[in-house]
Amino acid sequence: MNDRREYSNEELGAMSVARNEHQNWIELLRDRLAGRWAVALPASIVMGCLASLACWYVVPASYESSGLIEVDARRGVVVSRLPEENESSRTFTMYLQNQINLIRSERVREAAIESPELRSLRLTRSGESLINSIERNLEVSIPSRSYQIRVSYTDTSPLAAMEVTNAVMLSYIEIHGNSRGSELDQTSQNLRLEKQANRDRLQAKRDELQDLIRRSQDGMGDVSGIMQRLAEERQAMLADQERIQEVMSTLERSSIDAGIGVAEMTGDEMPVPSPEELEAFDPRLVAMREAILRDQNDLDKIRPRLKESHRLVRKLTLGIETQQRSLEDAIEQARAGWYAGPGQALSYRNLQLERDRLKDRLLTRRERMQQLQRHQAQYVQIQKDIGVLEEDYANLEGRLTSVEREAPYIGDRIKIVQDATEPVATGNRRLQVAGVAFFGGIAAVLGGFFVIGSVDQRAFAVRQLKSEGDGFQCLGVIPDTTRSDSDPDLLNIAMTCVHRLRNKIESIRTRGEGGYVILISSPFQGDGKTTLATLLGHSYATAGFRTCLVDCDFIGRSLSHHFEELKSEGLKEVIMGSDLTEQLVQVDEGKLSLLPIGLDDRVDAAMMQSEVTASLLASLRADFDFTIIDTGPLTGSIESTPIATNVDGVLLALRKGRSRTPLRRCVRDLHELGARYLGVVLNYADRSDYRDVSSISKSIDQVIREEAEGIRKKNALAESLRTRGSSTYE
Repeated sequence: MNDRREYSNEELGAMSVARNEHQNWIELLRDRLAGRWAVALPASIVMGCLASLACWYVVPASYESSGLIEVDARRGVVVSRLPEENESSRTFTMYLQNQINLIRSERVREAAIESPELRSLRLTRSGESLINSIERNLEVSIPSRSYQIRVSYTDTSPLAAMEVTNAVMLSYIEIHGNSRGSELDQTSQNLRLEKQANRDRLQAKRDELQDLIRRSQDGMGDVSGIMQRLAEERQAMLADQERIQEVMSTLERSSIDAGIGVAEMTGDEMPVPSPEELEAFDPRLVAMREAILRDQNDLDKIRPRLKESHRLVRKLTLGIETQQRSLEDAIEQARAGWYAGPGQALSYRNLQLERDRLKDRLLTRRERMQQLQRHQAQYVQIQKDIGVLEEDYANLEGRLTSVEREAPYIGDRIKIVQDATEPVATGNRRLQVAGVAFFGGIAAVLGGFFVIGSVDQRAFAVRQLKSEGDGFQCLGVIPDTTRSDSDPDLLNIAMTCVHRLRNKIESIRTRGEGGYVILISSPFQGDGKTTLATLLGHSYATAGFRTCLVDCDFIGRSLSHHFEELKSEGLKEVIMGSDLTEQLVQVDEGKLSLLPIGLDDRVDAAMMQSEVTASLLASLRADFDFTIIDTGPLTGSIESTPIATNVDGVLLALRKGRSRTPLRRCVRDLHELGARYLGVVLNYADRSDYRDVSSISKSIDQVIREEAEGIRKKNALAESLRTRGSSTYE
């Protein structure tokens, strides 16, 4: 049998959303605590330990003492087995629950505090604190399958636990255990009094309802139907009022069009009757139109067969014309009669009078509806009060019946069968508080570091730059080569990372006529952009591209300093008109060239206008396959903006541990400038960031050496297949 459950598309979608949300929270936590785990984890554990130790010593140990009270129901007390369930046993269980409430009552607590048993305790504690402690720590319960009541009290002092337990049980016995059936009698009397009071209140409400109906002019209580009818009539009057106002507005516009102001209207103005109104006034018009229509149909039927001069055609044509003139005369007579008759009701003066009458009727109707609403609200409230009182009366009746049924079975022989026991230490609360404090301390410290990480969002790991939400488009990493002395393979790994970065750029860059120009910048000074430009230039030159490095950092001049060309002419001279090829410096025997910053003091960053930049880049595209330009930080240098808008792509470098906020601002600025942003490279990365490229193949010499030394062995299966194949060929 296949127990595998098939999930619907909605369930699969919900599970996928939940999984993504869970993953997003994990990624958010890792992002905010990246680079801070080494401090956050020890600090959180230390804080958790300190908090748990503090709570362990601050929260005192607790001691519990308990005693037993037995209630005799004029039958043998059965502790091991209760009698079978019947009305009597249910009544007795209710009685025990009532005794529990009496033991926990304020009267018993106050009597216990004033008792001689707590005289010594009152000398060390205030009365209010003692009352609060008893109210909070006193437990009263019925042991399982028993007619006994267990009273227990927990306190930080073992002696106080015993004294309070005994004092509470003795006070309960003195107050509620010595008067046979007194509480039942008192309860019955109170219930009867409350029942009579409830009956009086119920009758008063019913009288109030009858009085409301008598005072109503409609002679009824529920007037919701009348309110509905009046509301419908009011809607009809509002529609009539709107219609009258529309006719009056039409008459006013007609008078204004005729050059007569509204104030100059005589009041006899009437609207032009519609054809329907004229037909209703004079039914002859309908018959005349139908006669004309019949003759016209007959004429249309014979016209295709007869000439226009035919007697029948001429007769029908003449008859239709005569009827048309008669219809026009009849219409004029009907219009005159309509103006003299029904039209008078639609005169401007009569419409004003009708509008005023409707306004008065609407006002009267609104007052009437408000009166009915008040009446209905009183009626609903009285009915609600009657329902509540009837329910209370039924409850009181049931309680009184229960108490009267209880009386024959319940006696008042209550006694203490076990005094307060020796206090037992209960340390669970201390342990629980310490555990909560431990995890609370850890959560508080991690939360603090999370807040710090939210405010100061630094790039400690490459996955932080690969987040889709930030749009950084991380292209790769460059390892921290300052540790190459302790890791001989680090330089090879670093160059592998550079080559992979070059391949990524090649896969996304647009290919066209002429060379490709890329700008390398950064949000901060010291992010390693010059190192990145140098390494990337060597990578392109090694791959066979005619490559040129251009130093456009007018302040830092790091690229010129790296190649020891600070005293050579270069970019500044080209800007002032010198030939580009004369200022180039061959870096090595390969295809890599350098254009230093230059020496001309007349040229500064302010001269890097868009036209100058475009002309320079055109020359570089003509002579080189790939050009890499190094400028100052993107947000702090003057020359970076005009260059970024003219190059084919912009690559940003970010040092590990630097804030991502300026990087995010740089990316936004590039998009606003319309520059093509290629991505960001994490510089000075550690092993966790370039682990995926650090596993490179070993050289054949190293493999042979390891096999000779016994460190490495050939695969047995592959070796057997090779040997078998050799023997087969032989």
